[in-house]
Amino acid sequence: MPLSTQSQADADQYILIASLDNARNLSNILKAISLRDHAIFNATQNGLKVTVEDSKCLQANAFIQAEIFQEYIIKEDAVGFQVNLTVLLDCLTIFGGSTVPGVCTALRMCYNGYGYPLTLFLEEGGVVTVCKINTQEPWLCPVKSR
Repeated sequence: MPLSTQSQADADQYILIASLDNARNLSNILKAISLRDHAIFNATQNGLKVTVEDSKCLQANAFIQAEIFQEYIIKEDAVGFQVNLTVLLDCLTIFGGSTVPGVCTALRMCYNGYGYPLTLFLEEGGVVTVCKINTQEPWLCPVKSR
């Protein structure tokens, strides 16, 4: 599979790498919490937490343990960024989400840090697509004034 044969030099440039053999699993999880257009991703050694908030009244969280990923590399204690969830879901289903048995879309998700896009390498049937999604700084909790 082309995703597994990427050079080590490519891997060295990213601070977060997460790979799945079936992107549909991540897509289904993210669809379940897609209350709004944007989601905050927080990665730690334990896994990837995705948070979606609606008007500071409702919050949906999904936590994907590091062990779920076929490859999970994080080079910092914590990595956080915000992305447009609608765009991310569109990218994850770019091959149409085939329901044919044995046909899966493999995913390699990479992030190089603040100011860089979230890069998705998606492969199905030998065809590789690269999606780069602009990231934003995760929102910060407002400071309460006295």
